[in-house]
Amino acid sequence: MLHIFIRLWKQLSEMDFRVISILSVFIILFGTFSVYWIEPETFPTLFDSFWWTMTTLTTVGYGDFFPVTIAGRLVGIFLFIFGIGLIGVLIGKIVEAASTYQRLKKEGKLVYKKSGHYVYIGWSKKTEQAIKEVLYHNHGAEIVLIEDTDETPMSNDKVHFISGDPSEERILHKANITEAKRVAIFSDPAIEDAILRDGKSLLIASAVEALSMAHEIDIQTIVEICEERHISKFNHIRVDDFILSDDSVSLLMAKATLQPGTTTIFRQLLSKRFGNNIYVLKAKDTWKTYRDASQKLLDDGAVLIAVNEDMDFKEAIKKPLKKDDNLYVICDETTFKRLNVLYETVE
Repeated sequence: MLHIFIRLWKQLSEMDFRVISILSVFIILFGTFSVYWIEPETFPTLFDSFWWTMTTLTTVGYGDFFPVTIAGRLVGIFLFIFGIGLIGVLIGKIVEAASTYQRLKKEGKLVYKKSGHYVYIGWSKKTEQAIKEVLYHNHGAEIVLIEDTDETPMSNDKVHFISGDPSEERILHKANITEAKRVAIFSDPAIEDAILRDGKSLLIASAVEALSMAHEIDIQTIVEICEERHISKFNHIRVDDFILSDDSVSLLMAKATLQPGTTTIFRQLLSKRFGNNIYVLKAKDTWKTYRDASQKLLDDGAVLIAVNEDMDFKEAIKKPLKKDDNLYVICDETTFKRLNVLYETVE
């Protein structure tokens, strides 16, 4: 008899999760309705019989409800013999599935299905710092990290890891890159030659652009490059921003040498954690020139530093503004939120 039960549980454990789930639901419904129908005095409501069934199947057994008739007790014996083992197998499979999910997530084998996320390609200390800064600035941000390693280099609930070669469309699709808000490509620190590093970034950027053209969408792309002279090599593809990895440090060092104290200002502008920050606003119809926008923003607590990529304000009174122009301003977060509401609702 024991041998028969062992074989039965072994077959149950090898069944598909969906089959186990259906059988478990059937056992629960059978126990709930049968004792309610057999002993209506003992179990006056369906919830009472459901409660007894669940406490029996999970071996809790509070003793507040129990069958008193032979038929009711036979139902209980049936639940003891078949139900407890079945529920045990179901719980085991749920735990196994959760464990498998965590392992696959850690190994970067799960497909990301959400949209409006940021995709970061390439892992380095710069990538880690950039991710932390984004999450500090926007707690609700979702980030997908692509790196050709066996395990995720960063453990964070907001960071979804994809393992593989980012120049392959299959890997980019796993990151759901066509529905991403922005894509940032970091240069590979393991490659010493600047030409080869930028060449790899170019290859990845080309793969992103190919998907952009195939789906007829505009994927906003940022690329870190080692040398400025390589920017021209990216002309055949659309890249929205370039970050010079080595020159940035050199230029800041030179600026600090010539003008001491300026690095503190740059730190405040680059990170939300220190002082004010740079924000983007749209021009209002009533602002006809750079001067109009600059004066109005200053009155409202913000400083205009650029219009699109133009930082030349020598003839601000003559330079016209367009409705779609991006205005880059410096202010605190509270002021920015207030300006957003003010400029959207007030003409």
